[in-house]
Amino acid sequence: MTSEHDRTPSVQDNFLQTLIRGKTTVNVFLVNGIRLSGQLTAFDQFAVLLESGPAVQLVFKHAISTVLPVNGGGQAHEPIEAPVSGSKTNPLRGRVR
Repeated sequence: MTSEHDRTPSVQDNFLQTLIRGKTTVNVFLVNGIRLSGQLTAFDQFAVLLESGPAVQLVFKHAISTVLPVNGGGQAHEPIEAPVSGSKTNPLRGRVR
């Protein structure tokens, strides 16, 4: 059985570590729609620390929907190709209501 430390870092770990090292300002969107802004300072398996001015917030990962770097910071160096599911085109794509 492999332990947590024996596995290679995940995409999530790499992304968060890049944001921390770059001191990138991020918007963290929660599943309830609330937006938090600040810099990530640390993370573990269950939570992230978000620093905003003098305050530090502990945000549980299960409450996070999206982490978005502000001003394009923290972008991947190489694009990652994602498999396209299904061969049908989406007729609703691009429609504006």
